[in-house]
Amino acid sequence: MPTPVLPITPAMPEDLPFLWDMLYAMIHIPENKPPKEVLLAEPGIRACLDGWGRPGDSGWIVRTAEGKPAGAAWYRLHTAEQPGYGFVDERTPELSVAVLPGLEGQGIGTQLLHHLISEASKAGYPALSLSVDPSNAALRLYERLGFVRAGESGTSWTLLLKLQG
Repeated sequence: MPTPVLPITPAMPEDLPFLWDMLYAMIHIPENKPPKEVLLAEPGIRACLDGWGRPGDSGWIVRTAEGKPAGAAWYRLHTAEQPGYGFVDERTPELSVAVLPGLEGQGIGTQLLHHLISEASKAGYPALSLSVDPSNAALRLYERLGFVRAGESGTSWTLLLKLQG
């Protein structure tokens, strides 16, 4: 049975609380994951969304047929002075993607990533990067989409996808 295509809308300022929820959901810590308020207070993690809406920030929300948010994907540029975990360079946006717990494995993340990649390519970015723990099942999805290992930061890998101009 094919995965249904769900509506994707641009992330708006009122979606920021949902983006923070998705940021927490996407952080892969297999055991003893700290509570949301503790983990999201970490400066490196806060860099994913703090000051959202600056130039280079773009995000999308996938919604159920009833219009409820089911997942989100976004990218933003970082600087060498304040890099994200998947930082490659100041011209390459770092992406984040997550779906609500319980909705994994239904193609929602794949749909979001295809949309995000298309939008980043249209915006003229040369590549996209991300950070992933090698034990995260999402690694296989990223590899299927053409992301390749470009480095390592702590226990995570930095992946890179070169975009067609």
